[in-house]
Amino acid sequence: MIFWCNKTTCELTPIVNNGNCVDSSLINDTVACFQVYDPVCGWDGITYSNSCYSTSFGGLMSYFAGECTDWILKILNV
Repeated sequence: MIFWCNKTTCELTPIVNNGNCVDSSLINDTVACFQVYDPVCGWDGITYSNSCYSTSFGGLMSYFAGECTDWILKILNV
């Protein structure tokens, strides 16, 4: 599913969490994520190894499925 964020709220239906893009309270660098490569592209334009990494290390609650690509980065305006 594809959607984008305007840095505070998501414009279309997000993959998770009711339209919020980031929650800094979710950042926890002590969490153990599985070493499974199932990439997601965060609204910040960073490709994370999987959704666990995007949430635990980026605080992201919304993202694109798959790696960040040029066209996704253009949509995100990053």
